[in-house]
Amino acid sequence: MLEGIEKPETQAESLQNVQPQTAGQVNNQGQETVHSIVGEAVSQPTAEEQEKMQLRLILKQTRIRSDTEVPEEKYTLSVTDTDGNETPFFVRGDIHAVKAKAKAGKTTALKVMLAALLKGEQFLLKSLVEDARIVYFDTEQSRADTKRILSDVAKMTGLGSDVIDSRVSLYSLRCIDQEQLLPLLRQAIEDNKPDVVFIDGIVEFVASFNDEVESKTLIKNLLPLAQDNDCAIVCVLHTNKSDDDHNMRGHLGSFLTQKAATVLECKKEKGSSVITVSCSEARHKEPAEWSIMFGPDDTIVSADEKRLQIRKEQEAEKKQKQAAAKEAKKERELQEHLSTVLPFINSTGGSINRNELIALVESQTNQHRTTVSRHITALVEAGKLVENGDKVISVAAVQTT
Repeated sequence: MLEGIEKPETQAESLQNVQPQTAGQVNNQGQETVHSIVGEAVSQPTAEEQEKMQLRLILKQTRIRSDTEVPEEKYTLSVTDTDGNETPFFVRGDIHAVKAKAKAGKTTALKVMLAALLKGEQFLLKSLVEDARIVYFDTEQSRADTKRILSDVAKMTGLGSDVIDSRVSLYSLRCIDQEQLLPLLRQAIEDNKPDVVFIDGIVEFVASFNDEVESKTLIKNLLPLAQDNDCAIVCVLHTNKSDDDHNMRGHLGSFLTQKAATVLECKKEKGSSVITVSCSEARHKEPAEWSIMFGPDDTIVSADEKRLQIRKEQEAEKKQKQAAAKEAKKERELQEHLSTVLPFINSTGGSINRNELIALVESQTNQHRTTVSRHITALVEAGKLVENGDKVISVAAVQTT
């Protein structure tokens, strides 16, 4: 019985001895956990420090050093000038532009580029990509006109529909909402893996080409799209309506000009149907100009010789007009000189000593003596006055004698 009574007491005493020790251990562990949490919190970078870390990372990734390795630039097309020199253009991984006034031949020029990419060369253009693949977005024309792109290319190249359709992904998007166009472009590039992308009507990708933020955002989206997919993206945009203004329209045109590696301009030769494509801006060497037109059977043909002929005729016409203008100016000046000296000659009966005439004109008009003498000589040479010895005679006086 005593043992039974004493046993619980011993257990209680034992518990009393143990409880302070367990509580101490718990407290110590709690303190260690708190210290650990506080330590981790203190060691975590602040929002400002995180931002700086991110900025430093971007700077590190974007810095170019002397030993930085960058991929070699790969071009998609080239043009040969009259001396046989070949200049590449439309580099991959970048954006480019084709500009013109309305109905000045932008789409026709794109057809020739498309033909060169498919066939290997067309007129002065040459493809620098083997078996090039093309995505073509047409946001402006009807489906019939869009399809005519393929038929015109077939006429130029002689290629069959199987070859063209296997390498060209052409889309008629005039009726598609603006918000869908960029996502559709991304999907088309992802699915088709093109070497070149033509966007005939980039203005449809924005609600307003004068919206600065929207225009800048679009160009900023196109740049990585071209770079990440190693393709050349060619954007077509109208220039301002004024004949003398060749800038692309609005903020969209300004940002596109700033960022484009190459800007080509299509212009019709004055008084003809010849379309000339020239380079207005380029980061490197400008490609030579080239010309095209529609032949009698509506086939696109080279017009480089025609352009040279037109320019030669225009230059001759310009010189002729300049000569006529110069002659007209000379005649006006002679008439002015004649109206100055003739009253003095007539006041003396139509004949006067040359030196006396010079003195009279000099005193009355404040012209220098040598100037007056030169004018009289010019009038005599032009047959408007007659000089006989030291006498200057008016033509009228001669005719009445």
